[in-house]
Amino acid sequence: MRPVNLLPARYRPRTGGSGDSKTAYVALGVLALLALAVFGYVMTANKTSSRNAEIAAARQQIEAAETQSVTLQGFGDFAGIKQARLSEVKTLATSRLDWERLFRELAHVLPEGMWLTGFESQAAEADGGGELQPTLTLKGCAKDHAQIADAMVRLRELHVAEDVELTQTVAGEKEQSTGLGAPVATQDDSGCGELYSFEVSVTMAAPTGAELTGTEEPVPASLGGGS
Repeated sequence: MRPVNLLPARYRPRTGGSGDSKTAYVALGVLALLALAVFGYVMTANKTSSRNAEIAAARQQIEAAETQSVTLQGFGDFAGIKQARLSEVKTLATSRLDWERLFRELAHVLPEGMWLTGFESQAAEADGGGELQPTLTLKGCAKDHAQIADAMVRLRELHVAEDVELTQTVAGEKEQSTGLGAPVATQDDSGCGELYSFEVSVTMAAPTGAELTGTEEPVPASLGGGS
């Protein structure tokens, strides 16, 4: 005999069926998928935030490096200017003549009875090498042409002389006969009077800086040096 439950349906105990079990499994699966999706989204968002933070930090480092490079550029320019000035000063120092020695040697090599009335110096670039080669122009008075020739030979003994050239010579204010009985005086504004006036060009070697370092050769006694 089959038992019959006479209680109303709302008071009857519920009994699980196969359909309810399947629904529960589907719901659990959906929840698991949702959990995985949320986990993946969170991980992706965290990675994106981390990458964005790294990018921002890299940009800040780039900006800081650019700012530092601009600041250091001034020091680099200053260092370049300093090096250029040092090079220029070194060039000027090594091209400086020992004028005291030069004048002392001139006083020894010029023949007795000859003196200078003018002294000029100029410098030009030597053979395109960037070095300055000085040239002296000496003007003075002498007794005659023989004394001028003697002075030119002696001037070649100067320690800086490379070449000596006579550029001009003028006879003094001596009366010269024209053959017609009338004396003629030469025109000379050098102030040498009856003596000869001359102009000599002395080409000097480009200085090497040995005079500044103390490696130059000793001055001979004939040019005013020690015994």
